[in-house]
Amino acid sequence: MNRLNNYLYDREYKIIIKENYVNIVNYDEIVDFSLNKISVKYKNKKIIIEGNNLTISKMVTDEVLVTGNISNIRIN
Repeated sequence: MNRLNNYLYDREYKIIIKENYVNIVNYDEIVDFSLNKISVKYKNKKIIIEGNNLTISKMVTDEVLVTGNISNIRIN
């Protein structure tokens, strides 16, 4: 039961980086969005994804999936 509870109510912040996408789980807000740059905020940190033809392919309450030609990812 504890494992199921942890899965359902997981509030851990996660970034999953693959070749053509970045998946961010448990973010606070999307700060900036354009074809060349997407910034996502979590608490006092900001994840900046840069590239070409960036798209938010999936966006739910606590998860965002960014796809496109990603050239750089920074965490400030």
